[in-house]
Amino acid sequence: MNNFSGIYFHIPFCPKKCLYCDFFSVAKFSKSAPDEYGEALLDELESRFGELSGTKVVSVYFGGGSPSVMSEEFFQKFAKTASKLGINLAETEFTVEINPADIGESWIKNLKNCGVNRISLGVQAFDDAVLAETGRRTTVADMKKNIPLFAKYFDNISFDFIYGLGKNREINQELTRVFELAPFKHVSAYSYSKPERKNAPELLGEDETLLQEKAIRSFLQKKGFSRYEISNYSLKGFESKHNMLYWTYASWLGIGAGAASFIRKTGVSSRYADDIKAFTEGDGLSSWELTLREKIEEFLLMGLRVKIGININDFKELFGKNFFELVSEKVVLGLVSDGFLEIDEKNGILKCTEKGSDFLNHVLIKLFDAITC
Repeated sequence: MNNFSGIYFHIPFCPKKCLYCDFFSVAKFSKSAPDEYGEALLDELESRFGELSGTKVVSVYFGGGSPSVMSEEFFQKFAKTASKLGINLAETEFTVEINPADIGESWIKNLKNCGVNRISLGVQAFDDAVLAETGRRTTVADMKKNIPLFAKYFDNISFDFIYGLGKNREINQELTRVFELAPFKHVSAYSYSKPERKNAPELLGEDETLLQEKAIRSFLQKKGFSRYEISNYSLKGFESKHNMLYWTYASWLGIGAGAASFIRKTGVSSRYADDIKAFTEGDGLSSWELTLREKIEEFLLMGLRVKIGININDFKELFGKNFFELVSEKVVLGLVSDGFLEIDEKNGILKCTEKGSDFLNHVLIKLFDAITC
């Protein structure tokens, strides 16, 4: 993924903020705000696209918030801008996140016509009591009505599912009913982390959370899905290209209020302030370069999340020294001996075992302590 890159657009508007959400979004905005913001997104894309020179754009991703508040005309304008910049959308993974409560068939069809080829649906749960507890504006009835529309136009559909909240859930029943609506190719299953918000749902106990996670894993494995990252499952060939860019230390350009970027060749990270007005006025962007230690920590943190692991031969190119000059070989081999890591010296691959993936925080703490710079 070294010479590949992606572009992320953050849409911070949302008709109602979910109680568990920790992403930057606003629920109160003027009718004209999405159009004004959309124009700023396209202007900023043209201004910053040169930062990705020397890379091939393989992913475009609209997340939020709720990208479904954006007009059909906005996506048409984006497709034209992308073409002008030389982005071949037909050769990219072009994803849009959508809340199933928001959309109509005309809007969906327009996405297809604009080059979108992957949809990520915010399902989260298929139980109205749990959806109400999380503050979702979506109901089971909404999903039954709208999700089949996506299957009419798109072959590559993913959905998000959250666990670690909602007592006595019938996980298998929920997932069975979701899969009856569309032939999904990818599932992101996230463990709930309670935000600092008074009315946020309560976090379940560790034992019940683990039972929910095991039920999800077992169900998806029976469906032929592989767990290719800590929280992500897919059928073969349908892994998220966009997220793989993050996990393999590749480059991505994040555009929009609250969006972050990383350019591998320069090692520079940047982020826009959580401020819509500042973004639309062309302000609020800050940038910095991580220290060598921070870069190594990021490389390990992201790379060991994925099943394929990290290529330790990349270290020389990225950090100027060989892997075991920067990370204690004794500690790494100890984690191998304890069954947390596997190392393929011939191909230079270091990766977590199933046990290591289940106890990734333990592995990372050990490795971070073993960094020698």
